Amino acid sequence: MFLGIDWGGTYIKAGITDNRGNLLSRRVFFSSRFKNKDAFIKKIEELTNSVRPRRINAVGIGVPGIIDTKGGFIYYLPNIPGWQKYPIRKVLEKKLNIPVAVDNDANVFALAEARIGAAKGTNRAIFLTLGTGLGGAVIIDGNIFKGRTSAGELGHVPVSLKGARCGCGGTGCIETFLGNKYLVSLYKRIKRQKNLNAEVKDIFKNALEGEEEAILVWENFSYALGMFLSGMINVFNPEKIIFGGGVSGAFKVFKPLVWKVIENQAMWPHIKTLKLIKAKLKNAGIIGAAILAKEQLANG
Repeated sequence: MFLGIDWGGTYIKAGITDNRGNLLSRRVFFSSRFKNKDAFIKKIEELTNSVRPRRINAVGIGVPGIIDTKGGFIYYLPNIPGWQKYPIRKVLEKKLNIPVAVDNDANVFALAEARIGAAKGTNRAIFLTLGTGLGGAVIIDGNIFKGRTSAGELGHVPVSLKGARCGCGGTGCIETFLGNKYLVSLYKRIKRQKNLNAEVKDIFKNALEGEEEAILVWENFSYALGMFLSGMINVFNPEKIIFGGGVSGAFKVFKPLVWKVIENQAMWPHIKTLKLIKAKLKNAGIIGAAILAKEQLANG
């Protein structure tokens, strides 16, 4: 069995899988509860020990930030302060006495969808996780594109010369136009209700019901996402683009709007057979982290 941990800016999702990637159990925690490193490490230790006497063979973690993929070292997390230069794999392997695999959270999402999900059998694909921020991953010839670091940080491609400051330290990143905080903030500005209590799911629901302000939010979102993806399509020439994360719940609303922008902006030969698809797996982040652990264990 394998413990997979999907660490997001809002939620931490953990689950136990078998050797085939079947999810046997699942738990969800607010990320804010584990800003303290010791509390986070202790929770993973508890989760690992909770399934004994049936033994966890390895642990996989999808981390929302820049990782040294070989060393299992966190450089920093753009949307979660306090985790700079932290050797998370070394710390956990010492505590748990079992192998630990660490990668970017978007990469483990992509790994699950590529192995057993919506991109199974696909040679080239782009994966986006739309949530607190924008996670991105690319698969080429069936393998996740990586560098010395976790790479694939598509959410931090600058798209505006005078954009807002991003959690990564740069300005004008595409993430600042697509994250759930931005969407809610834009909705409040359009409605001129600063203290309005709203979430992304409310904006989605209101758009389906025909509310003009909600529709305008998704039009803005879709234009930014479509322009960005047009550039990514011209670079990577993917067969599929897979959408996951909480904001992808509004896929029904934004897909046709995004496609219209892509048709107008991307080089037409690249989009002749391109498909925009919602992620197939309900718990892709957890399953992908577990698959990462399994594959690293198998490869030594």
